[in-house]
Amino acid sequence: MKLLVCTTEYYPNGSGIANVAYNVVKQLEKKGVVCTICSPTGPDIVIEPRFKSGRLALISFWYRVSKYYKHRQDQYDLAWLHYPLMLRTNPFEKAFVTIHSTAYGIKYPFYLKSYQLLSAALERYCLNKLDANIPFSSVSEQSISDLRANGVERKNIVKIINGVNTTAFSPTDEKKKIRAKYDLPINSTIFLSVGRLTYHKMPFRMLDLFQRIQEHSKDYLLVIAGEGKLSSELKTYAKKNDVRVKFLGYVKSEELPDIYRCSDFFFMTSEYEGGEPTLTVAEALASGLPCIASRIPNFKLIEDNKLGLLFHPSNNDIAESEILNYIDSYDIDQSRDIHDYAKKNLDWEIISNRYLEGFCNVIRNRYGT
Repeated sequence: MKLLVCTTEYYPNGSGIANVAYNVVKQLEKKGVVCTICSPTGPDIVIEPRFKSGRLALISFWYRVSKYYKHRQDQYDLAWLHYPLMLRTNPFEKAFVTIHSTAYGIKYPFYLKSYQLLSAALERYCLNKLDANIPFSSVSEQSISDLRANGVERKNIVKIINGVNTTAFSPTDEKKKIRAKYDLPINSTIFLSVGRLTYHKMPFRMLDLFQRIQEHSKDYLLVIAGEGKLSSELKTYAKKNDVRVKFLGYVKSEELPDIYRCSDFFFMTSEYEGGEPTLTVAEALASGLPCIASRIPNFKLIEDNKLGLLFHPSNNDIAESEILNYIDSYDIDQSRDIHDYAKKNLDWEIISNRYLEGFCNVIRNRYGT
């Protein structure tokens, strides 16, 4: 199979979409699939958008993709398109679309409500322009629900959840050695947060809630790995409110496994997430970390499989009590069980097989080859 992968971001540039595309491609290549990657940074075909960020960048990228491949689509058996917002005609007759999150579902601040409405309308228009026979997949039930609520007309959208490299992300017995390397307190109980510091992840809520938790032990420490538009504000807020937190800033992907391994709990207070599980939750589980997260649909597997705690995000009094009770009752021996769950259910080889099955079905059933 000759597969063209068109995506707005690709490893090592980007986050969620880049991670999924890259890891699935690596697994598919092991199975003999010939993959060509087209993104703003390549590595095989570079198509740069006219704008640097936002919806204009997405529209610009996909406009140029549709123009570039107008007479080149026959070079591939299938095109795997990640959130294709094409204003003009889709050049790919043989295609498979994956949606990672939606403009409709993301929670914006009230002053960006008009931007969200415009983004959702654009999303609906572009996705509905695609041939009705092109199959869709999405990484969560939440995103599927959001697509339908936004009026994206698809009979069936297959859910293919996010995965993780369970070899790279795994538990360790050398926590103290790793902490010394990153100048983290040897004997602290570390609550780790990894991800972009954006509004829908509710990082100010995280600081407020941890401020309460830290009062119960001088050894509790919040460690935040990641950057974003709120970085400066969060550091100022944390200092003003005496939150015991260490900001690591941007952490290189090759260093992330150690950051997870030397931590004790994974902590998320998001109001909305597109992935199920999020890539960071998958990495945490593979590392043997129990996940303490807000009670939203995309974290349901944490509760269903006893992989951590889902707390009530709207009431800090209740959340504080739930979290402290969970920490007191947690048995560190569960770490291996948490890793085993990830290995059996979330490994990229398992996830890539689901994509490959979908790709083969498109080629075999629709095109008779």
